[in-house]
Amino acid sequence: MANRPAHPIYLSLDEFIDLEYHLMNTRPGVKPDAFVSELIKHWLEVDTERLHLHKDGPPMHGFQWKNLFLPEGTCLRTSCHQTVEFAKVVKDRIQSDDGASLTPSLFVNRHAKGRNAWRFIWLRFPGEANWVRACDCRTRA
Repeated sequence: MANRPAHPIYLSLDEFIDLEYHLMNTRPGVKPDAFVSELIKHWLEVDTERLHLHKDGPPMHGFQWKNLFLPEGTCLRTSCHQTVEFAKVVKDRIQSDDGASLTPSLFVNRHAKGRNAWRFIWLRFPGEANWVRACDCRTRA
């Protein structure tokens, strides 16, 4: 690996020690410098995407799921019997990892039958880092 120029970023000693101990306990072998660098890269990607979505520009694409709008780029996740499936809103449809175009119900019932999509789908909206259960989004909407 090539040596890259670096610029120091200062943390208080308490913050650095807390981070170092946390990494030793949760991610052995990961050094604080590498962790902070990856954290910043991820944050920049997410924040850049968030800013891009909120600029005035062409109409926003997305999928209307009853009273909940899923903007283009929204990720969907479900699991059944230890199989985790992902899909993404592309233009105006939900597309699975294998390229199939699905409704939320079809997505959640690919490996099971009779499951309520609102309860078994988790959503991660563009520019967000956390997954939220669809029924919680529906309640807020």
